[in-house]
Amino acid sequence: MITNGIVKVACERYKAGNSLKETAKFLDRNHNFKVHPNTLGYHLKKAGLTLRSDIECIVLRTRKHIDIQKLLENYSNKIPIRELSRNSKIARGTIRKILVENGISIMDSRSAQLAMGYIKEKKKFNLPLQEKAYLYGLVLGDLTPVRKSNYTLKLITHSTHRTFMDLLQRTFEKYGPTTYKETKNQNMFRFQSHVDLDSFLFLLDSKKEIIPDWINSDNFFDFLAGFIDSDGSVIVRKTDKWFQYVIRFFGQNLDLLNEIKRRLEILGYNLSIHKNHKIGDKSYNNDILFKYNKDYYVLETFKKTQTLDLLNKLPIRHPEKIAKRELIYKINKSGFVHWQNIEKEVKELKSKIKQTVLQKTIL
Repeated sequence: MITNGIVKVACERYKAGNSLKETAKFLDRNHNFKVHPNTLGYHLKKAGLTLRSDIECIVLRTRKHIDIQKLLENYSNKIPIRELSRNSKIARGTIRKILVENGISIMDSRSAQLAMGYIKEKKKFNLPLQEKAYLYGLVLGDLTPVRKSNYTLKLITHSTHRTFMDLLQRTFEKYGPTTYKETKNQNMFRFQSHVDLDSFLFLLDSKKEIIPDWINSDNFFDFLAGFIDSDGSVIVRKTDKWFQYVIRFFGQNLDLLNEIKRRLEILGYNLSIHKNHKIGDKSYNNDILFKYNKDYYVLETFKKTQTLDLLNKLPIRHPEKIAKRELIYKINKSGFVHWQNIEKEVKELKSKIKQTVLQKTIL
């Protein structure tokens, strides 16, 4: 006669993963109680247990060495399946099945990688419109934004100018992992930065080479500053026996330059556009050959007073362009109007910038 106590022991033994046959043998060996497995199954069902199918029994038999409770506890402590598998020598597929069978929600790949420290959550930023406009102009001028994943935006560019690389490093390192290094081509540098996609999604629009509507009168000069720092220049140019102060914007997109020209003309500035290089032209910079696969244009100011006024409004950050701006301020304050009076100082600054570039390149 099977008692309630025997049924209780049998239930616990069966729930622990043993088959009816194994449970019956246990009762015979440890409790001196003989019972046929089929009879035992009848009493277990009567006690409220749902018996396993043959396939379930086979699966369970292969897992007898697994401490399922410990496995579930470890996973609930955010230890990913990959790491659990490596530590326990249990196949990832088996762990997944156990988790599903126990109603456990499985972490997606990104959550698992974050938990393991393979990747870090990128910091999110709510940028002021002025900063967004500067960055947009900077990227539009000479960087390529790439959607690396649903969470990461990658910014890349190449340049022979290390001062520009330093500017990009300072600008983006506060937003995400940022590096630049010399390539196999001597004097050529490769820059890359990885930033949060949601925070910097607006930079992808720069690939359209347009000025978006959110760049308005409140941040237009910030945009221009970024564009000049990336693909523009500030110069003092000899014209016969006199000289000019000039701000230049470069680019292959004539429509974009015309839009900048139109917006500046509305604000009272006069500019001109001309073709600087035609398709097929070649030039050298730091012994690196550049070949133009499109026509290349220059948009520039030519009136001293307007250039000075525009310089006062542009928050440029490029050290060399800032140095040229300061020289222009100094020259203008001196009252000189002839090239011969300023030629030496202009050439000295040009030489100083060139030497700085060479020293950085050597370093």
